[in-house]
Amino acid sequence: MKKIFFKKLAVLAIISLLYACSSNQERSYDETFAKDTHGLDLLTGQFSRNIDQIWGVNELLVASRKDYVKYTDSYYTRSHISFEEGQINIETLADLNRLHNAIVHTLLMGSDAKGIDLFASGDVPISSRPFLVGQVVNNFGQPIRDLNTANNFASYLIQNRLKKRKLSNGRAVQFVSIQMIANHVNVRARAYLPFVRKASRQYGIDESLILGIMQTESSFNPYAISYANALGLMQVVPHSAGRDVFKMKGLSGQPSKNYLFDPAKNVDAGVSYLWLLRNEYLAGIENPTSMRYAMISAYNSGAGAVLRVFNPDKDQAIYQINRMQPEQVYRILTTAHPSSQARNYLLKVDKAQQSYRRVR
Repeated sequence: MKKIFFKKLAVLAIISLLYACSSNQERSYDETFAKDTHGLDLLTGQFSRNIDQIWGVNELLVASRKDYVKYTDSYYTRSHISFEEGQINIETLADLNRLHNAIVHTLLMGSDAKGIDLFASGDVPISSRPFLVGQVVNNFGQPIRDLNTANNFASYLIQNRLKKRKLSNGRAVQFVSIQMIANHVNVRARAYLPFVRKASRQYGIDESLILGIMQTESSFNPYAISYANALGLMQVVPHSAGRDVFKMKGLSGQPSKNYLFDPAKNVDAGVSYLWLLRNEYLAGIENPTSMRYAMISAYNSGAGAVLRVFNPDKDQAIYQINRMQPEQVYRILTTAHPSSQARNYLLKVDKAQQSYRRVR
């Protein structure tokens, strides 16, 4: 099972925070990797202490961009969905009845993350429209849509696929693993196509680009949250990109957690930010392919960071980009950007976008 270690996450959050605090130049067009300390507070608070006390050292497992993690039974049971790997693991330190309950609630959870606290113990409500329908099948190869089917499958898993492991603190864990279907990512992508197409028409941003960014950011996990407090399908940071989008829309302040956990609003906010990148922060780049590369990179690292790869002066940077072929711009952004994350991000989104160019 994939483990997320507390110390590593804390260091990442601190580094990101220090970077944001040290980069105060050209804020009119630079997001400067703005980070929110809220994510760090969550990891260093009572939540992590609860996990350490119950599960032991190096057993902290938390929700992230592409991982849904939910604790129940006062943190003695937990469900983990890796949306990138297509793997579901549900484990308990309690009895098998608790494990059965967690399996059912996980299989039948909805897609609405509003009001769900992933950093507290408690069951997610059972939905009449389960999010995992079409992504998971039971032992008969059937979709799991209702309580009866979920209960039967949970019983089957416990009777036939139950596994055990020992923690470093000596406690025994009982768990089951469920493999999602091969094309689970495409199933989730299609669920959000109506929102993507609406935003694409409204802002003039290509559908395939939106889908490519969504896949790279969250693997279409509606519960996605990062250590930087980026939220939802398109991983919008409320106080930076979110604030810019609200200003563009004539709204004050910044989007709330519930606002960004609404899939339709999250997609709209993410695509609005792409519009801002194209029409304001990166305005002047003439070649549409070069613009696309710059937009993708800027969605991850900020427009100012992208332009400074070419020249410290914004106007000179755009002038240099316009003198280059798109292939040169791509090569520079994937090799010379100071952030390895940004370099890899452009590679990933460009590859993902290609796979969505024929989506209907």
